[in-house]
Order: sequence, then C-alpha cells, then structure tokens
Amino acid sequence: MTINYYKSLKKKSEEYTPSELASLVGFDEGLRISRGMLNNDEWDETLQEYAANLLEELRKKYPIQWNSSWKFDAFLGYAYHIILKYDERYAAYKRAVEKITPPPPQLLIAMARCCWAPGVPPITEEEAISLVKQALSKTIYYEGASLLRGLYKATGNAKEQAHWEVVLKNMEGKEVCLPSLDEVFDT
Repeated sequence: MTINYYKSLKKKSEEYTPSELASLVGFDEGLRISRGMLNNDEWDETLQEYAANLLEELRKKYPIQWNSSWKFDAFLGYAYHIILKYDERYAAYKRAVEKITPPPPQLLIAMARCCWAPGVPPITEEEAISLVKQALSKTIYYEGASLLRGLYKATGNAKEQAHWEVVLKNMEGKEVCLPSLDEVFDT
C-alpha cells in the first residue's frame, strides 16, 4: 500500500460515515476499501474500526449480495478479529459456516481460534480441537497443526502435543499455509 493510498483511505473515513460511503461506492468497491483499511501499512486502528463498520453497513444495505457467499461473513469475522471484538467475530464466523457445506479449512480454523477470548469463550477447547481436525482432514496446514499443538498443551494432553510438535518439525521448509480470510476475494 502506498502512502497516497493510505491517505486517500484516511480522507474517505474523515469525509463520510460508513453508511454514506457504503451508499456512495456500492458493494464491491466497499469490500475493496474495507480490505485496504483493515490491512493498512500504518496499522491505523481508527481505519480498522471504520472498515468493520463499513462492512456492517454493506451487510445491511446489500443483503442479497452479502448473503450470496460465506466469504463476506468470514471477512467480517476477520475484521472483528483485528479490532478485538470477540463475540462479533464468532457470530460472523458462525454465519459463514452456516452458508457453506463443507466449510473451508481456513474458516474452520478461524472459528476454532474463538475458543481463546476474554470472559467465557463461545466454544470450548475440545470443540476447537474437533473443528481443527475437520479442517485438516485432507491437508495438514501449518496453522492448523500449530493450533492443535497449542490446544493440546492448553488441555494438558502431552502425548498429542508432542505428536503435533513432531508434525510441525517435519513440515519445516515445506509448510502448506491456509489462505487468509481477507484473500477470499482473490480467488
């Protein structure tokens, strides 16, 4: 992202409310703008908050387009993950999971990570383990193996933790990584 692009995003956030911008630019451009704001090089938190609000406005204003794919709720969950809105993150991921059968591995792993949140997490570590195992049923992704190792450590299962440490060690240099939930628009 160039400094000029960052400045143009910042200017948009200062000139328009998220609702106004959603109406002005439409669904697809609103998604692109949100992505730029979420992943801005300055890691500007005000832009990231604005992006999540813009995504919520797109969801309200364009429900047919929004509900046409799991990817949009997954992207909103990704936005909430960045701005640390844990309950909203889980709710968005849950809506995404309900829209696609079978859910893609990156979505299952994102949902599994919801077991670690302040307060009472929306899913247990055991449920998270089940989600990750489902995600890894065809391909062992680095992020999933790493998450499983951590989950087994957190639950005190030293045998499984050691197993996944070996798996990770054997993956070194040939890791298969998941696509990010913000990259769903590139495919």
